[in-house]
Amino acid sequence: MLLRTGREPLALPLPSLLDVIYAWWVEGATEKDTARFHQQLTTPPPGAELEGREEWSDKETDDSFEQALGNMRSAASAA
Repeated sequence: MLLRTGREPLALPLPSLLDVIYAWWVEGATEKDTARFHQQLTTPPPGAELEGREEWSDKETDDSFEQALGNMRSAASAA
């Protein structure tokens, strides 16, 4: 869809960009492979304490994505 619309993937909100990456990753995969990939993404490591982790809040992930995007743009303009 992005190729058809010409939108810049890095200009998308983080949740939309992740949806695009997921769709691209599973495109053409079998149903079994897609299910296995989804399970790997959604199954936490054994013994992981994941509830209430501040670094995974929506605000924190948005901020860190914006910082990474800014770093990428700075590197690209310096090149």
